[in-house]
Amino acid sequence: MVPSKPRSSAPKSAPGRAAPRRRPTPVVEAQPTEDTRKRKLSWQTGVFLLVIAIVLVTFLPSINSALKQAQQIAALNSEIESTKSEVEGLQERNENLKDPAYIKRKARKDQYYVEKGENAVIVTNQEAINGDDSDTDRPQRKQAWYLELLESIQEVGNTVEKG
Repeated sequence: MVPSKPRSSAPKSAPGRAAPRRRPTPVVEAQPTEDTRKRKLSWQTGVFLLVIAIVLVTFLPSINSALKQAQQIAALNSEIESTKSEVEGLQERNENLKDPAYIKRKARKDQYYVEKGENAVIVTNQEAINGDDSDTDRPQRKQAWYLELLESIQEVGNTVEKG
């Protein structure tokens, strides 16, 4: 016998047949609510932060030492530059010390050396040489300083006795 079209459902009155199975209703995914999104976001954020923390803990000591080394290198480079300039100055001074005219000038200026037949004159009051007579600017005294001192002491004594 050739089967005919399948029935969409068995007749309800058919003896010996089980009740037709109903298909379960499909489960529809619920739209994520704000709460589930926050939870999911915070879980993802937590994992991300954990990964960042691990990377930082792993690389931070080496980054820190690299920064310290860079600072040390910069300090040493500046020290090298200052030492080079100092060496250049010393080389120039060494060249000057080989020159007899320079040594003669330094000896005359710093040590007050004179050649044979010259007289050394050391001036202590440079203003007097330049023509500034400071004596004319000073007030002239009527009497000697010790007499003025004696008068001022007597005046102080008299004011104390009166007071």
